[in-house]
Amino acid sequence: MLSLVPSTSMKKKIILVVDDEKDCCSILDSYLTRYGHEVDVAYDGEEARQLLGRKNYDYIFFDCNMPHLSGIDLIKVIKEKDPAAKRIMISGYALIDEDFVKELGVDLFLRKPVTLEEIKKAIE
Repeated sequence: MLSLVPSTSMKKKIILVVDDEKDCCSILDSYLTRYGHEVDVAYDGEEARQLLGRKNYDYIFFDCNMPHLSGIDLIKVIKEKDPAAKRIMISGYALIDEDFVKELGVDLFLRKPVTLEEIKKAIE
């Protein structure tokens, strides 16, 4: 069973969550904040581009299929503006292949529906 109690051994991370599904953003924001992380949320790739110019992130969780700037295009922006950030794509889009996105520079690919346990493991 997944514990929602903050881990004292986990170091605080600065995390950006990017997804046009507001419920997904809200769940990840609440979960990660509960673990003591600083979380910013963007509801599309263009909003994420603006946030990337303001601070550096430890982890960036992002969807593939978003309006204004897709997750595929966002990978290039992340590489330019915050190359040290770990890039974690979360997608339910059936045509996305893990090997393809890893070649583009994604560090980890998670298929929707993703569990909170998978999110926890991604940042530990």
